[in-house]
Amino acid sequence: MYDAIVVGGGHHGLTCATYLARAGKRVVVLERKPWLGGMSYSRETVAEAPGFVMNPCAVDLLFTNLEPSIISELKLESFGLRQASPDPWGAYLGPEGQSIGLWRSLDRTVEEIRRYSKRDASKFAQLCEMWCDFWYVAAPYLMDHPTRPRAKTVAELGWRAVRKRRNLAPVARMLVASPHQLIETMFESEEVKSLLAIYASGSEAPLREPGSGAVLGVIMLHIGWGIKRPVGGMAEFTNALAACLRHHGGETRTDAEVEEILVRDGQAAGVRLVDGEVLHAKHVIAAVDPVTLMCKLVDSAHVSEAVLDEVRNIRINGWGINNSKIDVALSKRPKLLCDRPELWGSYMLIGDSKDYVDRALDTAMHGRIPAEIPMWALMPSAFDRSQVPRGSEGDTMYLFCTAVPQNFADGSGWQQHRQPFAAQAIHKVDEVAPGFAGTVIGSWVKSPDELREMTHEGSYVVADMSLNQMGPNRPTAALAGYRTPIPCLWHTGAGAHPMGGVHGWAGRTTARTVLKSL
Repeated sequence: MYDAIVVGGGHHGLTCATYLARAGKRVVVLERKPWLGGMSYSRETVAEAPGFVMNPCAVDLLFTNLEPSIISELKLESFGLRQASPDPWGAYLGPEGQSIGLWRSLDRTVEEIRRYSKRDASKFAQLCEMWCDFWYVAAPYLMDHPTRPRAKTVAELGWRAVRKRRNLAPVARMLVASPHQLIETMFESEEVKSLLAIYASGSEAPLREPGSGAVLGVIMLHIGWGIKRPVGGMAEFTNALAACLRHHGGETRTDAEVEEILVRDGQAAGVRLVDGEVLHAKHVIAAVDPVTLMCKLVDSAHVSEAVLDEVRNIRINGWGINNSKIDVALSKRPKLLCDRPELWGSYMLIGDSKDYVDRALDTAMHGRIPAEIPMWALMPSAFDRSQVPRGSEGDTMYLFCTAVPQNFADGSGWQQHRQPFAAQAIHKVDEVAPGFAGTVIGSWVKSPDELREMTHEGSYVVADMSLNQMGPNRPTAALAGYRTPIPCLWHTGAGAHPMGGVHGWAGRTTARTVLKSL
């Protein structure tokens, strides 16, 4: 018998299992796909470009520079993980050659903005200071239990809040504001407004949605702490986690789809796989989305109707807006219109204006492919030549298109829209990098259809990160704090506290919580 079975081999499941194994527990991770990683994987997706390694979902470790990180605690670099630190990490590219680099250095970033507005440069610096103070204060809570944080976390939180109290009230007001409010009240230049609007469009909500202003704070987090990018692709991060798990005695199994989580005498007792094999454990930890867990993997006889109603009504892509990711292989690197080659490896925020972003989100919300395509585009191979064949002059491109419909109003499907949409997105990049389209070897589109194969309703953050679904209510009150109403059955992952993203915090805190019961 296992001490714990972890259902789902994404990075949160692997993180949870690794902390349990490191504590001496017998644990196995069951993953239904042929590979581990969930949304943290890399592979060759473009049929016309063998040897070009793409990152179909996550491409960066956006939060692991906040310590204590799972990378440092688990010593993942000793298990083969190598990391690059892109700088600039982001940029805005305008339709007429405008550009703003987003650097780790706030002073350098402010100087870029000053070319368009001295007032905006000053406002941006103030905003960055306030949000960095917020992240500094909030980090201990984000890395701990949402309803029962440890005493040292409460003490640390209080000490940090006293130190940074001057900036906390303004940030609290921003948290309940909309991106539109923050952008229009604080900034004047079209370039800065466009930059912030394109970034905010990644929240899968209209820019006027109250309570989503926090998405702009993530920009400041990256300036304050930077980002890390696994050398070789996101699979290398997953491989290091899996190697660490095995080093500590844990097991992983792929092509091991769980059909049912078994409940005996009122508590979780193991799982049955689709091939009929039964595995027993003292605890079962589901690193899957909450709807799949409670409505599909557990027999409804063991769950009250009230809990099922809560879970069924978790808000997921509530505005009908989703994203699409396009992998593109290039035969050679074109020249940017702004003539700044150092920006290729950054998140290049592409879009004509804030109004352009508004129109795209509104059209997607109404179930149509927009004529406008705001996107985050980057070239992973600019920093990491291991992702293209040795000796190749080619490059890999990652086009994250932030405004596509969750479902089509006319009842059509992605199969008929896939190639026209890819061509449309490639044309948009060609506007800021003339000749780009002519270098394309091939492309592959990851649409909401592919996301739905990975998680219920196809959200990369699993459950909307609206204020009412955060902290002690993430993803819902019945599943908050990683517990479920069924004893010995636990929930972790991007849909659990604290939020989506690649950081492993939910997996680590779930392991700490489960260990108290083992």
